[in-house]
Amino acid sequence: MFDLGWTELLVIGIVSLIVVGPKDLPVLFRKAGQFIGKAKGMAREFSRAMDQAADESGVKDVTKTLNTVTNPIRSSLDGVTEATKSFKNWNPNIEASGL
Repeated sequence: MFDLGWTELLVIGIVSLIVVGPKDLPVLFRKAGQFIGKAKGMAREFSRAMDQAADESGVKDVTKTLNTVTNPIRSSLDGVTEATKSFKNWNPNIEASGL
């Protein structure tokens, strides 16, 4: 999310140890973890509510239709796939023997 590496986390840990002190550091980390957990829960709930609203309004159907229309390669490949289904069981020897 914030793209922090190990060195950045180590620097943050050392600075927080110096500023807060070893006695109150576990309390600070616990409070920070609780805050981050609540923030993630709120973000998850917001995302779920937006997805539900999009489903109810039919936005996903419109998006799927627009993606189909705006992607001509996929549409043409779908046509080719449908055309090849009729040739899967085609045997040229059977038709040639009828002549």
